[in-house]
Amino acid sequence: MSESAGRMPSVSASKDWVFDDAVRERVERIFAPWDSASTPGMAVGVYREGEIVYTGGFGMANLEHDIPIVPGSIFHIASISKQFTDMCIAILAVEGALDVDDDIRLYVPEVPDFGETITIRHLIHHVSGLRDQWMLLHLAGWREEDLVTDADVLDLVRRQRALNFGPNTEYLYCNTGYTLLSIVVKRVSGLSLRQFAQARIFGPLGMTRTHFHDDHSEIVKGRTQAYEPRKGGGYHVSIPEFDVVGTTSLFTTVEDLAKWDGNFVTAQVGGPEVVAELQRPGTFADGTPMSYAWGLMRDTYRGATQIGHGGADHGYRSDYFRLPDFGLTVTILSNVSDSGPHGLATRVADAVIGDRLAPPTAPGGVAGKRTAVPAVVTPSALAGTWVCDAKGTWATVTARDGKAWLEMDEPMPLEDGGNGRFVHTATGSTVTLSPDGATLDITVGGETSSFTRAGRYHPSAADLDALVGTYWSEELAVPYEIVRDGGTDGETIAVRRRKFPDATYRPLAPDTFGRGSLDWGTVVRFQRDEAGIIAGFTMTAGRIRNLAFARQ
Repeated sequence: MSESAGRMPSVSASKDWVFDDAVRERVERIFAPWDSASTPGMAVGVYREGEIVYTGGFGMANLEHDIPIVPGSIFHIASISKQFTDMCIAILAVEGALDVDDDIRLYVPEVPDFGETITIRHLIHHVSGLRDQWMLLHLAGWREEDLVTDADVLDLVRRQRALNFGPNTEYLYCNTGYTLLSIVVKRVSGLSLRQFAQARIFGPLGMTRTHFHDDHSEIVKGRTQAYEPRKGGGYHVSIPEFDVVGTTSLFTTVEDLAKWDGNFVTAQVGGPEVVAELQRPGTFADGTPMSYAWGLMRDTYRGATQIGHGGADHGYRSDYFRLPDFGLTVTILSNVSDSGPHGLATRVADAVIGDRLAPPTAPGGVAGKRTAVPAVVTPSALAGTWVCDAKGTWATVTARDGKAWLEMDEPMPLEDGGNGRFVHTATGSTVTLSPDGATLDITVGGETSSFTRAGRYHPSAADLDALVGTYWSEELAVPYEIVRDGGTDGETIAVRRRKFPDATYRPLAPDTFGRGSLDWGTVVRFQRDEAGIIAGFTMTAGRIRNLAFARQ
């Protein structure tokens, strides 16, 4: 978090801003690239304390049937769902049906006893230490288009033998926790999360086009299709096949979300105490404050308190962006993966109340100023492989087309912000090189990690041959085969498994190999027994650390 969550805006907050024709023109100019009958796009909502001042639709809800996006179009909003799950938990807590400091195993005994108590509160704030369900499913053999159910997630959870870290000692975004919260709601209330949320939230607020989508085969009139860009041009369909809810799978519209937004003012649902709690960040065991509240992130934007959350599943992207001191909320729901809704939401806020906000902070310094650095930093200075020993992960930065690129699942082009700081404008992610060039600080999704440059390691043929074999994970219940890759440099290995093409891993250090970068990057570290023979390996992949495989 860039500034204190409790700090008041550095400008005089006012909720009497005007959305006139000139503002409308500025806002709609932002979305002009998507105002087309040949592309997907987005629905946009601008609210003043829950009252709609503007809605618009840009692009197509369905490219096959030429259906345009309108404000009433229904979108899957992915992780924005989490705040609604938390409201359900908060309602049950206020009514005495549960305590958020209860051990999760009281309600979901399928969670193993790791020797440390994981509470409902830990799940809410992403500090449980549990491994993330999406990567577990991927590693266990689920393809992106395969159906995922609560039973699938619970089966993987009950197999786990270790945590990523001790509960409440570290923040690491974890979707598993929110699937478990949905199960808690069902087991405590006797109603599915969909039923409970309908009865206690959506019905009372009049959100008539909103529901937790717990049946992937259900027909939903007005639903948008989602897309991803296809290499070489055009788009392909990209729809989640989920029956899991809680962590995701809320279907809604920008019109319905205005009613939810208004509840932060009226507290019609939950009451003032619950509404305040939803926006209150957690605290780590050592007393350090977090930036994550209850399905909501607290931060600042141009001197003003910012509360919100984003969402991303398959081709759907969404952003819920509130500046409560100004009574302004911007919601963007998109059906295409490269839309970058958070960056668009901040541009809308600038168009509406930019003159009332503090000046933008110049990259690398304070507002309106720049900090001197010894020399200009070029993209090539960032290029290379970087390792974060503290988290057991790594990152790759490349330089091409005159830009630096952070190589993630979707490569992120970085704009030079000066003073060694490069920015991905669509998401706000940053890469900052230290003045001596030895350290790279990378911030993605509000999480900052420090990396040092990795040296180049050249394994011998004998080194590689020693790794070849079949390995078994009790936690995934799947075998992996390590084979020589046969690449042009002769220094790589490959992981072979059912349903997937061979995945090439390149050497990072002795007995350590990596693939990809950051969020979906993977590091494999081989272990040797007392005789020096390879006995197994651990795999660290995104939000999973040190998953064990034993040699067969």
